[in-house]
Amino acid sequence: MRVKGLFWTVILLSLIPGGLLAWERVRTENGSETVTLLMDEPAIAEQAAYEGVEPFALATRYREAGLNGVALYEQTLQTLAEKGKVALLPGTDARAEASLNGRRLQLPPNSLLVRALTPGALAGALSKNRPRPQTVRLGDQTWYVFSEPNAEDRAGAQRPAGPDQVQLRRYRGAGWDIAYRPVNYPNLADVGTDFPDVSYLIHEGLEVAGNPERLSETVAASQDYLTGLVEGTEQAGMSAVSGKVPLARVFSVSQEWLNTLTPQEVADKYLLAANERGARLLYLRPYTDETVGNMRENTEALVRTLRTSLEAEGYRIGPVRALSYTSPPLLRALAGVGVLAGVGLLATLYPGVWGALVALGVLALGVLAGGFGWDALALTAALSFPVLGYALLPAKLWSVVGAVLISLAGAVLLAAVGSDRNTLLAVTPFSGVAATLVVPPALFLFYVTLRERTPAAWVHEFWSQPLRLGDVALTLISLAALAFVLLRRGNFPIIGASEAELGLRALLSDYFARPRFKELLGHPLAVLALLNPRWPTPVRGLLLTAGVVALSSVVNSFSHYHTPLLVSLERTAVALALGLVLGLLLNLIVRPLVQAISRWLSSSP
Repeated sequence: MRVKGLFWTVILLSLIPGGLLAWERVRTENGSETVTLLMDEPAIAEQAAYEGVEPFALATRYREAGLNGVALYEQTLQTLAEKGKVALLPGTDARAEASLNGRRLQLPPNSLLVRALTPGALAGALSKNRPRPQTVRLGDQTWYVFSEPNAEDRAGAQRPAGPDQVQLRRYRGAGWDIAYRPVNYPNLADVGTDFPDVSYLIHEGLEVAGNPERLSETVAASQDYLTGLVEGTEQAGMSAVSGKVPLARVFSVSQEWLNTLTPQEVADKYLLAANERGARLLYLRPYTDETVGNMRENTEALVRTLRTSLEAEGYRIGPVRALSYTSPPLLRALAGVGVLAGVGLLATLYPGVWGALVALGVLALGVLAGGFGWDALALTAALSFPVLGYALLPAKLWSVVGAVLISLAGAVLLAAVGSDRNTLLAVTPFSGVAATLVVPPALFLFYVTLRERTPAAWVHEFWSQPLRLGDVALTLISLAALAFVLLRRGNFPIIGASEAELGLRALLSDYFARPRFKELLGHPLAVLALLNPRWPTPVRGLLLTAGVVALSSVVNSFSHYHTPLLVSLERTAVALALGLVLGLLLNLIVRPLVQAISRWLSSSP
C-alpha cells in the first residue's frame, strides 16, 4: 500500500505541471479561432464558363455571400496557351509542317515548341526551367524548343511559368485574402524567388515545389507565408519543410465529391474540420455540375451557410496567423515523471515477476514506437492509465466515473508531454496510436486472469474443467461484444457504421462534440459488469475489458493533438453521461432476462 500511495502522490503532483501545460494549450487553441474561406480560382473559371460570365465577377458575387479568399495557381505552359498568351506546337507537327514546305527540320526527339503571343509571356518559364531551351526558326518566327517527356500526357506543357501578375493585382487590389499554388517540376532553378505577395502557399499536386533537391530554397522563400498542410494528402517533400516554415492546416472537399453533396452537407464537413481537427484554411470549390441543383445558387448557399455556421461557433473570418505554442521542457519533464509513476502503479497490479515484465514491456513498446523522447512518454501514458481504473477501484457503479477520471489524468499527462507546435499541427503524428486501443484491454484481461489463478493453474483447470454450455455461451457473447468494440477502431473499421448509428452521430453532432462509438458501447458494458457481481468471473472480466476499451478511447482522443483539448474533454463527458444512462437501461433489460433464463433452467428435472 505504501508503494501505491507513493505512486499516487507522484501522479497527483505531476498533474500540476501537466495542468499548467494543458491550460497554456487551451489558451493557444482559443486564441486561434480565425479561419479563412478560400475558393479555387480555376473551378470558379469553369463555373463562370458555364454561366457565360467573367470569373472575377462571379468570385465577387460569392464574396457578397461571405467568401473572403481565393486560391490562384501558378501558370504553366498549358494554361498560358489556354489563355492565348503562348502557342504550343508538338515536335512531330513542326517536322510535318516543315516537310510540307520542303524543309528538313532538325529537332531533338520528343520536343515541344513554344512561342510567346504576348510580350513577356514566357519570361517566367524561361527563368526557372532547366536546361534552358534551344531556339529554332519556323518561317519568320522564333520558337523555343523544350523537351517533351511524355507527348501523350502533354507533360512538357506542365512546366511552371510563374504567377499571373495581372490576375494577382486584380484580386489584391480588391482586398482578397490570397493563397498561391506553386507547381513543382524536375530541374527547377531559383525556387521561390517568384513567390508573389500573398498570405499563403498551398503547393499544387502531390509534390512541394523544389522537391527533392531544392527544398532548402523552398524553406528560405517560405518564411513570410503560411504554408498549407493539406489534410488527407501526402505531398512529397512536405515532411522535410513542415518543421521549418510557418504552417496552417488546410481542409478541402474534392470537386467530384462536392458535386454529389448538398450545401448543408458540405458546410457540416468544413465546420467539423475547423472544430475538431484544427483546419484554418478552408479550401472551397464551387459546384461545377447540376447533380444537386443550380450550380451558382448551391455555391452561394454553401458559402453563406458555412460562414454563418462558423460565426455561430465563435470563429472570425479573416487572415490566419501562424500557430504559436511553446512547451517548456522542464514542465514536460515533470509531467513525464507522473507517466513513469503510472507505469509503476501498473506494475503493482500483477503478482511477482509479472509486474516487472509488464512495466518493462510497456516502456519498451513506448521506446520502439516513439524513440527516446516525448513520443515514448506519451504512448506509455496511453498504454498504462486506462488499465488502472477498474483494476484499483471497487466493483461499484461510481467506479465508472472514477475510472474515467483516472484515464483523464493520464490524458492530461499525455497531452503535456506530447504537445508541441508540430504535433498540434499534425506534422508529427502520435506514435503507436493503434496500440492504444489494443494493449490496455489485453493488459487488463491479463490482470483479471492472474488475479484468479496462476498461469499454471489456468492451464490445469482448462484441461480438467467439465464443459458447461451455459458458461460457454455467456463467455462467447461477452467475447463477441468485446471483439465488436475492438473491430470498430480506426478510420476504416472492419465493421462499418450502421444507418442507425450514422443517424445517431448526426443527431449528437448537432448539439455536442460527437462521442466515440467505443465509449458508447464500452461504458454500458462496464456498468452491466459492475451491477451484477454474481455473474461468472469470465463474463464480468470480459465486460470490464470492454469498459477498458472505452477508457483507452478516452485517452486515445487526447492523442489526436490537432483536436482542441476542450473538444476532447466535451466528447469524453458526453460519452460518459450517455454510457451511464445506456448501461442502466441495458441492465433493466438484461438482468431480468438472465434471471428468467436461470429460473427456467433450474425448474427442469
